[in-house]
Amino acid sequence: MRRYAGIVASAMLLTACGRAVGGSAPSTATLTPSPTLSPSPTPGPTVSPSATIPLASPTSSTSPASAGPWPRITNLVYDSTTDQVLLFGGMANGVGTMGDTWIWDGTGWHEAHPTAAPANRDGGALADDPAHHVVVLFGGGNHDDTWLWDGRTWNQALPAHSPSPRTAAAMTYDAVHHVVVLFGGQGGGGGTLGDTWTWDGTDWTERTPDSSPPARAYARLAFDAARGVTLLFGGDVMRLDDTWSWDGTSWTRLHPAHTPPAWDSATRFPQPMVYDSLRKVVMFVGPQWHTSSSTNNTMETWTWNGTDWTHQTPANSPPVRDGAGLVFDVRQGVTILGGGGSMGNGDSTSTWSWDGVNWTMAG
Repeated sequence: MRRYAGIVASAMLLTACGRAVGGSAPSTATLTPSPTLSPSPTPGPTVSPSATIPLASPTSSTSPASAGPWPRITNLVYDSTTDQVLLFGGMANGVGTMGDTWIWDGTGWHEAHPTAAPANRDGGALADDPAHHVVVLFGGGNHDDTWLWDGRTWNQALPAHSPSPRTAAAMTYDAVHHVVVLFGGQGGGGGTLGDTWTWDGTDWTERTPDSSPPARAYARLAFDAARGVTLLFGGDVMRLDDTWSWDGTSWTRLHPAHTPPAWDSATRFPQPMVYDSLRKVVMFVGPQWHTSSSTNNTMETWTWNGTDWTHQTPANSPPVRDGAGLVFDVRQGVTILGGGGSMGNGDSTSTWSWDGVNWTMAG
């Protein structure tokens, strides 16, 4: 199968300039192309894994609002310490892999200028770690490094143990056991992985459950707080459409009455899934190819209530795109979708919000 790092050809489908990302109302700012990126940043000083990561002022390292980071294929994460949405790196049209940091504060995007940052990459896994007041970044671009965002800058951790280099791993925070959970991904040799790791704020631990989901990359993973388990759905290697739960000790395959369709074989981008804490459901939205004609592609929204999957039928849906970032904005109470790559019948620069009933263009 194709590697995530080899998706530049698909990324070229992105439009040449982005729109400003909005919250609950469209931005009125004049739109300009995304800024030219500087060369790959040089990682700054590392910190001991046992060092205390300082808390940060949410806006002390950001520049004024700009046209935003789009278009690009990337992941998003909600930083519960600063109540902001965080974006790092990804892949953009005409630029390749990126290493910039952006913050969405509910009204606009601001580019941060940390004193240290990970090297440019795509396919990195991001997860909030509220127990340690940081966002965790692992891997991407076949790296095996761990970085911590404290709201002001990135600090590289130096754990005694670490997962192997990989891209397209799935990662989320387990609020019951207070650890970050990582599953699978695609290794440096191109093969898919099926290992489970947890991060406790200091070190990575490989878990060895009796049963485990088959190896895969680009799986969807989210912590279902209402049920107290980590939920995994699908992934790429064999058009997987299976559902699993992780209770902190073992994986259990679930057999719901309904299930979302497996991906089309052309999908090779991050496929995020989030927990909606207001409606107490896990949800995702993703592209589905119905025929060879791109005009028949659709964006499908699915929710999980702990027992079964439900295909939602909103009046409006975002234009069809792949590799979009998806994050539940706790402060705004909506799920935000941004970025991605166009699949032939829609733009990939508009931003949309999901309120549990309908999708609305937010910018």
